[in-house]
Amino acid sequence: MMLEVKQIHKSFGSLEVLKQVDLQVNKGDVVAILGPSGSGKTTLLRCLNFLENADGGEMIFDGERFPLGHVSKKDVTRLRKKTAFVFQNYNLFRNRTALENVTEGLIIGAEDV
Repeated sequence: MMLEVKQIHKSFGSLEVLKQVDLQVNKGDVVAILGPSGSGKTTLLRCLNFLENADGGEMIFDGERFPLGHVSKKDVTRLRKKTAFVFQNYNLFRNRTALENVTEGLIIGAEDV
């Protein structure tokens, strides 16, 4: 198992967006997260890439455990280098190529090392 997420949850005030979500992804898998507007797809991806703090849960990546919401900046940088995702409603820089847009997060993360 390359990535496993256990019991991730996230609320915005009284609105519970992610309710004990579990997810398993094997090495080499390509995953699409589908659902209606407001179902928590973007929030899940933002929590998994540490753009949003989850209220709880755990991520296991390549056998290493990370409690979501309590990950060090060094671990966040290291994990971001190994993962990537693309939002459905993407915001691209018009003056960059597709490759430059996709690797933007990796370049910013590398500056923090």
